Amino acid sequence: MAFEHQLNRLQPFEGLCLTASDLRDEQIYHRRSLQRHALFLHGYGIVQGLQVELEQKKKQYVAIIKAGYAITKEGQGVQLMHDVAVPLEVPKTDGEYMLWLFHVEQADSDSTRPVYDTSEVREARVVEGSAPRLHPADEDHADASALCRINVRLGRMVQVQLPVPRAGRRSRAAESYLKPRVNDYIRLNKKVLTSLFRTAMLKEMSIGSFGFYSALISSEFLLIEEGTTDRVLYRTAGSLITYGHDFFNVLPRTTDRIQQFTEFIRRVNAEIPASDQSDETWLRWFQQFERLLQPLQRISDELEATVEATR
Repeated sequence: MAFEHQLNRLQPFEGLCLTASDLRDEQIYHRRSLQRHALFLHGYGIVQGLQVELEQKKKQYVAIIKAGYAITKEGQGVQLMHDVAVPLEVPKTDGEYMLWLFHVEQADSDSTRPVYDTSEVREARVVEGSAPRLHPADEDHADASALCRINVRLGRMVQVQLPVPRAGRRSRAAESYLKPRVNDYIRLNKKVLTSLFRTAMLKEMSIGSFGFYSALISSEFLLIEEGTTDRVLYRTAGSLITYGHDFFNVLPRTTDRIQQFTEFIRRVNAEIPASDQSDETWLRWFQQFERLLQPLQRISDELEATVEATR
């Protein structure tokens, strides 16, 4: 997290001739000081509300955005005061897009004042507001807050249920889409291990299998508490992949499906981000973690149907 603005405060003295530029600089100093405070104390992202539901009405897509408040990467607060329905034009290029809420400013037409010693009038106030806009997901906008991801393919728009940055209490207290995925990984691997423990296969295995099972149990207890942050969920998923990699790679040859899954988990384990990597980097990796759940579900179902209990 960075704040690139240099704070520059007005230093008044007797006899100083104040200009409009001086007053503007004084406002900018106080605004940027508050923005720095918000950014470093609360982070950037959604603070409250701003949930999005994508609806299709005939051939028109509409994003229903709930009222709420967010902080941009520049520390600027951006508020949507009322629920809005935003018509969305389907982009011509397929791919993943992000719906952003931008901070916007415009002159207040109701605040016109005469300019001294001229016949000109100008607006004396600025109104701050917000505006939702759709942009490609690989673009970054420091003056906006990300609301949701939308996938565009063959003229259709589908909301992608992946987390966006959150700030303030919401960062620490709100659940995200990540947690159910991590819980599914824990649940499915426990079922696989339980089925394998019913056979003679694991009797000759190293302590690694018990380490994996212990890691699953420990993570399950960790995630019982409500309000697990995304950062903790990312790191938990990374640790579980490492333990799973160590377990599946020494597993004696079983089914072709398990052998194929072992290759999948090797690749995912090899790309686990470093602990100091950004949440955006972890999120890209987590999408690979999610792809393991479907083949893992098939393995679990297959083992439950075929493995017989050891007598």
